[in-house]
Amino acid sequence: MHSQPKNQAELERLRQRVAELEHALEVHVWGGVLFQESALPQLIVDYETGAILNANAAARRFYGEALLQQLMSDCLCAEGLEWKRDLKPLLDQQPYGVRVSRQHTYNNDIRTVEAHYARMHLHGRPVVHMVIVDITDKECARQELESTKARYEAFIQLSNEGIWRNALTEPIPVQLPLERQIALIFERSYLAECNPVYCRMWGAQYPKELIGHFMRERVSPEDPKNIEMVRQFIMNGYSLSGWLFEVPKADGDCLYLLCSLQGIVHEGLLCGTWGVCRDLSELLRTQRALQQSEERYRTFIEYANEGIWRFDMREPIPVSLPIDQQVDLLFQHAYLAECNDAFARMYGVASAQALINIALRELLIPTEPQNREMLRAFVQNNYRVEGVVSKERAADGSERYFLNSFFGIVEDGALMRAWGVQTDITEMRRLQEQLDQAYRLESIGRLAGGIAHDFNNVLTAVLGFAELARGRVQDETTLRYLDGITQAAERAANLNRQLLAYARRQIIQLTPIDLSTWLEGTLDILRRVLPENIRLETQVQRPLGTVQADPNLLLQIVLNLLVNARDAMPDGGTITIALQNKTVRRLRTNHVPNGHYVTLTVIDRGTGISSEVLPHIFEPFFTTKPFGQGTGMGLAAVQGAVQQLGGAIEVRTRVGEGTRFIVYLPRILASKRARLDTHTQPT
Repeated sequence: MHSQPKNQAELERLRQRVAELEHALEVHVWGGVLFQESALPQLIVDYETGAILNANAAARRFYGEALLQQLMSDCLCAEGLEWKRDLKPLLDQQPYGVRVSRQHTYNNDIRTVEAHYARMHLHGRPVVHMVIVDITDKECARQELESTKARYEAFIQLSNEGIWRNALTEPIPVQLPLERQIALIFERSYLAECNPVYCRMWGAQYPKELIGHFMRERVSPEDPKNIEMVRQFIMNGYSLSGWLFEVPKADGDCLYLLCSLQGIVHEGLLCGTWGVCRDLSELLRTQRALQQSEERYRTFIEYANEGIWRFDMREPIPVSLPIDQQVDLLFQHAYLAECNDAFARMYGVASAQALINIALRELLIPTEPQNREMLRAFVQNNYRVEGVVSKERAADGSERYFLNSFFGIVEDGALMRAWGVQTDITEMRRLQEQLDQAYRLESIGRLAGGIAHDFNNVLTAVLGFAELARGRVQDETTLRYLDGITQAAERAANLNRQLLAYARRQIIQLTPIDLSTWLEGTLDILRRVLPENIRLETQVQRPLGTVQADPNLLLQIVLNLLVNARDAMPDGGTITIALQNKTVRRLRTNHVPNGHYVTLTVIDRGTGISSEVLPHIFEPFFTTKPFGQGTGMGLAAVQGAVQQLGGAIEVRTRVGEGTRFIVYLPRILASKRARLDTHTQPT
């Protein structure tokens, strides 16, 4: 009796166990189907080793058979992680979770995935079930979104323009009447966002000082200009561009902002406004100052006594062209584009307008050598000259002389225009010529008086010695008197030569000379005129150019300069003769025009020349030496000889420190030297 219930209970437990096993089998089958048929890649990985125990079809497609055949999950990782070292400790701490990683996939691609993992036991074996979600595209989109946001914020914060956004305490229906919308915008609009530039425009340092402030606190709703701005904003479809917004400041000045607005309209409601503004206050002040400056400039131009002009080019002149070609093109293409009335009056024309568009060649005489030389100097000196004289033609055909300073404007490698100032020196030049004539007459008179005086003394000596010779019949005495006659005759001949040199009437024979070779051959002669307490040194630049000169005339120049230097050094010292090539590129003085030279410089460390004496040193018969110790013709003869050779001479001196005489002799260029050699060959 008692065994029957017991059997029934056992049978019931057996049935329950069978049901559990059937359910487990059903779950197992269902789980297997879910694992295999899932669209998401799934893996079963051994917990201890990381070996891949199973992979569903989606995983095989995602990773590829080549990777899965290696049977180790380490092969999937693209981050250099190892299962036992890096991943198993993570599972020990957190059996369930999600980890973002980068993994190798099919076709050697690397994808970013979310690995959803769970540690479990399968048939008593610890395993890890992984479900893989590819989030590569999602991650790229997220990064792009973050990058876009960062760029946007950087653009806003780093922009040179003020950028701001106004919000409304309550949206405004766009169907309301225009005037009602204007009033509500002033009432409800407040600053919600802005960048630092916008803050500085309104005198704030940080955005938080302005954010939350209502629009009406900065933009007065009583000002008709502000009301009109909002009206135009609404009437233009809640958009406004290039509106000049004027804000009075506390100091009495005004803030001028160029504004553009764009409304935020959604479902018939105005929700806010974006705006961009640029501070034009400084620009407008600069423009006004420029206008005032231009007015002053125009006034200055019109009332100036100097002729002020601008010549433009009908065709730009390339600066790479040869100099002479540029000069020809200047005469051909330059025309008067602007001038003042003073300029017009210099040409005998009543107003400036009558000369506008006249060609340069109609004013500046093209055939005049000094005009071409002026334009050559203009090109050579980087399109700038100062204080040069031009010979030009007035409206009545008369010749005029002007002192010019002008500069050119070069753009993109071509001369476009030239600005200049000129002064009429025609009358001054006439007076200067008269003054020069007076000086020449005075010099000739002084020269004639000196010649008469010196020759009278010489003739007196000659007559005295001749008279004595007649009273003596002894040969020895006669010879002594004859020696005196000879000395006086030599002195007269020497003086005559100096006079001829000053007057440039000597007969000279020019020949190409290398001054360094010539100087070496004359050093013995030069040293003979110097006492023992004076040393002669030479400094020669090599290679040295060739000059066209007369050797005897050169010797006369150097001897006179050496004697002059010797007399300035009574206590002895060193005299230096220096030879070097030199190119004069701008008109430094009237005596040294532009050109290529070989300079011969005689340098002493003597007493120097005072400012009172310096203007007279080249005058004939002018001397500071005691009576009877000099004729005053030495430097006058030097100047005449240098001019006869086509050169120029400069003096640089300082009292107590010495003097240097610089002789400029024109250098023969290679092409000219070749022509000279051709002409000198025998035929």
